[in-house]
Amino acid sequence: MELKKNKFYLLWFKDAWPYITGAILLSVFQIVTFATTGSPWGVSGVLANWGAWLYELVGGSVDKWYYFASDGAQATLNNGFLKDPGTMRNLGIIFGALFATLMASQFKIKKIKSFRQIVAAVLGGL
Repeated sequence: MELKKNKFYLLWFKDAWPYITGAILLSVFQIVTFATTGSPWGVSGVLANWGAWLYELVGGSVDKWYYFASDGAQATLNNGFLKDPGTMRNLGIIFGALFATLMASQFKIKKIKSFRQIVAAVLGGL
């Protein structure tokens, strides 16, 4: 049987999943994350750490910044990028989304159509 006609391939990789399935999976992942790490699944705090690591990489220091002044924040920064569980979860989300897009043959690099599209993307990312 050809792969593109296989019903399991179509179900898992080509056909869109219902939103309720995604919501249930995210809920299960959150419960597992909380049960195993003792902390909830957070994205924005980890992105702040990524910014701090990048800033330190180019020679800056965040030691005196209020957000990073606590012992816990300093310990997280000192442990490094690859030893941070939040980083691993965020990278899993990013690469998992990329993998799913590639498997569904939906990956496209689109041409930027206007300056307005750039502004919308930047503002949407804030």
